[in-house]
Amino acid sequence: MEDKLMEMPFPELISKLAVAPLYILVVIVAILNVILNRKTKGCLNFFLIMGSWVYICIYLLALYFFFFGK
Repeated sequence: MEDKLMEMPFPELISKLAVAPLYILVVIVAILNVILNRKTKGCLNFFLIMGSWVYICIYLLALYFFFFGK
């Protein structure tokens, strides 16, 4: 199993995230975090919101490769 994953190109690997149910749930929680905590101040909250944006950007990249990468 590991050999197959190591031989797959990056666009194909990341496109699998677009349909992974657990990653979709994580992205939904990240979107809720950004929406609900946008007015809250603090260092920890800032890092959590930045991490949420990273998850959202990775999912958008996965969607791009899922639809246009083949």
